Amino acid sequence: MSERIRAVIRCGETEIEFEGGYEEVWRSINKFFSETYPALEIARKLAGAVDVIELARKLEGFVEFRDGRIVIMKEMDAKRRILLCLAAAYVGRRLGLFDKEYLAPREIAAYAGLDERVARARLSELRKAGLVVKADEGLYSFTSSSIGELFGGEP
Repeated sequence: MSERIRAVIRCGETEIEFEGGYEEVWRSINKFFSETYPALEIARKLAGAVDVIELARKLEGFVEFRDGRIVIMKEMDAKRRILLCLAAAYVGRRLGLFDKEYLAPREIAAYAGLDERVARARLSELRKAGLVVKADEGLYSFTSSSIGELFGGEP
């Protein structure tokens, strides 16, 4: 899709316009805010927020969204498959490609291609290691720490 997007940001007396393809406009707006308001970047890091675009780039070649499902494209151990699945749900939700961020163990098992008992055991281990969080409803999501575990380095 080669739709052009036009975005205008007004802040006080200043007005800036961005126009182009979706990714180009998105990157330009993010760059504008990070340069104009450097404190936003510091606040993002302190809050443990994740750069969705950067994470999406890291996930390329590892996961895809097909027919409303997450598909893990590489063979790897169960823990990494689970982390990829949860990272994909996080990114997919924010980019409008997937309808939820928190997943049930049975969903994770299905998307990751694992037996549900194996998925539950690995989720428990990942939660203890601080790499996933468990919501009250028994649903799981990834943490920014899991990015370093998946791709090496810092989140």
